[in-house]
Amino acid sequence: MARVPSLFAPLTLPRRTRLDPVRPDLRTRYLIVLVLAALATGIGSTWAVLGEKPPVGAVRLGPWQTFPRLGSADIDPYGRAILARGPHLPLAAGEGIQLSAATDSTGSSLSGSCRYRISGATLPSRGWTLVVANGASKPLTGADAAGLTDADIVTDESGKLTITASPAVSSGNWLRLPKQTRFELILRFYDTPVSSGISQLDPAALPRIDKLACEG
Repeated sequence: MARVPSLFAPLTLPRRTRLDPVRPDLRTRYLIVLVLAALATGIGSTWAVLGEKPPVGAVRLGPWQTFPRLGSADIDPYGRAILARGPHLPLAAGEGIQLSAATDSTGSSLSGSCRYRISGATLPSRGWTLVVANGASKPLTGADAAGLTDADIVTDESGKLTITASPAVSSGNWLRLPKQTRFELILRFYDTPVSSGISQLDPAALPRIDKLACEG
């Protein structure tokens, strides 16, 4: 009668006599591949972090966002790297403040297929500009360029503005938008006394962005 092995018998593994050494040329290739992979991962992750906006230091005011340290003397290393990457020209702390908005006041992304109302108060300043930018915070250029200044619009008796932003022409203060595409708004106030205390600013001191209607 054949003997059945016990379930509790000790497990034995085949014994290896020796490991074949890795050939020197293969070892060098493995090392090169590992180094290149590490460099690609490091450079790629750094490039992703250092986009058009710093990963730290943001101040959010309603739909608007600003990075006041970009124009200050104590700019962080991320901000310095971003400024070195491309043709950015931030406003210095005493020159004014730049804000950008990629969403409306409810948090929905801005789209060229919709019509918006930009309304409310503006900061006390020597002047301001409002321009349309692409998704990378770069103002549109050429035939797509669109923007307004404080000298271009009519305000109500209290000094508050109302601007219609849409692809189609609208009466009153109108800001042309690119059709069927994501965009951002960049609002700059020049020579404003609140630039140093922007983080404590009430969001109600800035214009709202309200979606009115969308196509489709």
